Amino acid sequence: MIHTSSSPRPPASRAFSLIEMLVVVTIIVLLLAFSAPALSRTLMASKLASAGESLFGAISEAQQIAYASNVPVELRFFKVPDAFGANPAYRSYQIFKIIQVTEGTGAAANVKESLEPANNLVNLPESVIIVADDTLSPALKGDGLPDSKEGSSVGYSGVQTAVYNAWRFMPDGSCRKVGQATGGFATLEYQTLTESFITLTIESGQAITMQNLPKNFFTIQVDPFTGKARSYKPGF
Repeated sequence: MIHTSSSPRPPASRAFSLIEMLVVVTIIVLLLAFSAPALSRTLMASKLASAGESLFGAISEAQQIAYASNVPVELRFFKVPDAFGANPAYRSYQIFKIIQVTEGTGAAANVKESLEPANNLVNLPESVIIVADDTLSPALKGDGLPDSKEGSSVGYSGVQTAVYNAWRFMPDGSCRKVGQATGGFATLEYQTLTESFITLTIESGQAITMQNLPKNFFTIQVDPFTGKARSYKPGF
């Protein structure tokens, strides 16, 4: 008699139950909810650092152009409202060569300053601003000067209500704050080292002061006598 041995049947595979799948999905959702704020802060900090480094590079570029071209070079910071027409802050900047031009001839000739853009307008990344508070950005203190452009209804910023404050870098390396033009020439002011700085940070929907300054900010200081710039970024 021939005996046949039956081979063992493979164990049946066990599928996840609906409850187990719901538990896994819930855990994933909770992990994402807890990590999202930290990820958002990291991304905003990276955006702020990138904007600060770009502006720092623009300052170096303005200094180099002034030295190489032997003409004053102005770095203008434009103060404009947000997309909703509120919360005015410094949201863009541009470099200009300052050229002297003569209008008229003979005794009627008039010499005045003229702007020659040295690069394109740079808009800060969304939510990144240069603080308008006099304590955090004393280099830009004051009401600002009207942003106007000859032959155009809007100024260089492209915003009709914009004003600007500016640093002017001289061929000798010094840096001065630009004031109201008189007789076709801007008045220039030496600021002290403790006044010659600006602060970038993330916009919060309200006016930023020393009391509510976010942890992450990017300060740039320029020595008014040597033009040397340095940055300070404690929250990074």
